[in-house]
Amino acid sequence: MPEKVGDGAAMEKGVAMAMPAGEPPDAGQPEAEEVSPFRFSVLWHFGRTYLKSHLVLVLLYIVGHLLVHTVLPQQAAVYLGKLTNHFSSSGLPKETVPGVVSENLMVTFNFWIVFTVLLVIGMFGFQWLVARLDGKITNGVKADLFATLLRQPPQYYHENDSDRLSMIVNQYSNQIASSIRSMLIEPLLQVVGIIIIALTIYQSLLGLTQGPAAFTIFGINGVWVMFGATFVFALTSPWIVNRMGKYLQRDTSAVKEQQLGLATLVGGALKAPEEIQAMRAETVFEKKLKVLLDRSLQLRMSQTMTMERINAFSQLPGTIVLAAFLGLAIFLEMKGVNGQPGTIVQVALLTPLLMGAIQQLSSFGIDMRMNWPPMEMIHAILESKPAPENQTAAESNEALTASLEARDLVFSYRPGERPNVLEGASFLIPAGKVTGFVARPGQGKTTFFRLALRFYPWQSGDILLGGTPIRDLPLATVRRHLVLMSQFPAFFYDTVRENMRVACPEATDQEILDAAALTGLDKVLMKSMGPEALEMPFAAGAGL
Repeated sequence: MPEKVGDGAAMEKGVAMAMPAGEPPDAGQPEAEEVSPFRFSVLWHFGRTYLKSHLVLVLLYIVGHLLVHTVLPQQAAVYLGKLTNHFSSSGLPKETVPGVVSENLMVTFNFWIVFTVLLVIGMFGFQWLVARLDGKITNGVKADLFATLLRQPPQYYHENDSDRLSMIVNQYSNQIASSIRSMLIEPLLQVVGIIIIALTIYQSLLGLTQGPAAFTIFGINGVWVMFGATFVFALTSPWIVNRMGKYLQRDTSAVKEQQLGLATLVGGALKAPEEIQAMRAETVFEKKLKVLLDRSLQLRMSQTMTMERINAFSQLPGTIVLAAFLGLAIFLEMKGVNGQPGTIVQVALLTPLLMGAIQQLSSFGIDMRMNWPPMEMIHAILESKPAPENQTAAESNEALTASLEARDLVFSYRPGERPNVLEGASFLIPAGKVTGFVARPGQGKTTFFRLALRFYPWQSGDILLGGTPIRDLPLATVRRHLVLMSQFPAFFYDTVRENMRVACPEATDQEILDAAALTGLDKVLMKSMGPEALEMPFAAGAGL
């Protein structure tokens, strides 16, 4: 039977920009945000990038798809029809020898068994192939997204919430593989399948004109009428699906928007549990989450009902055609018209295959609308280039004194908006001394060191390292001479050893232990994690 529009990954298609954390949308009917027009060049870029490295899998997928969705079901239907004709005495020539009849019957039965078994086995193999190909493509997209995001300047993370970016990497990238298949490969395969199955149906209907006299009442013109009616009914499915597709896009976009809002609220709250508890704000956040969850359920229900309406209407033409052929068979039997009932069986079995292929082809428009927003978002990330000052440059061998100076430094995270974080700041941090850098919260202490490390461009003024403007120094040189130890260091869910190796991947265990002893960290690790501390899971520092 034709696959439902809402099956599998289709329920996860579509994305819109997220709302601010904790702000539920209007209680009214959700409206999809305007999305930019679909660009085939972006889809082609994804296909060229992530398919050509897996050409063997792609070719196996094409062959497997044609076998399990077209050739094997078609042959199983044809031989079941022939088997039905064998059981109809009216369908056998009178001069047929009984022994020959038995032999032909067993040959036909064996062929039907073979094609049916191959279809069952082929489906298992094909699903493994789909999972393998999609997994390879998804892993490639995720790896490229992660690598691109790691190299973005800090300003990028002021403009894009980290929880939303995590959701894009971990969830939305899964859609790219199915998008490439459904919009680049499958339409061509569906066209081939439609042609093969349509020709088979036509040949089967021609068989009605070649039987006993009573069955030739259809004639060649009647066959064309029946075939044309079947095909016209089949083509109503794409029209129905695409007419209702805009409603599915609206509902799916609203669901994705709500998901991003939930991710932002939950992620932000779980990063600051102490602050929330200190303000006794647990109830506030619980209420915010309940509002978002209730709204999310409402939107999902609307999405599900829209999908089911599309499925019901898109399957209706196929059901009508199937009922018509079965009714014809019953009518002929009731009227005592002898002929080839196997032909009716063939057409009845092949018609859903034709409908399914056309329905899959008709979903191209929906796939295009549903997959374009996340595809565009991922493409924008992959195409974004870090600012030149954030690219690794060749390090200078020049030895610099450690003096650090600011001259009339002006900076704002939002250029042109006042007040500036730093307004004409000038000072000198001399070499060879311990200097206290004191200011109230928000007055630019951490910001200055982020500027000195060239994470952000400043509006005017200058910063000098060893008397040289840091803009004139290679980035690697600047970051070798300036080191920032954050009060919120970045720890990762891995062993202590691997956390240490982030800074020096080639470090041996002995070098790690020597560094720990030099800094006094060895005593902390021994007390917190025991003598085998390097092997222990670090859990982002939670055990210290």
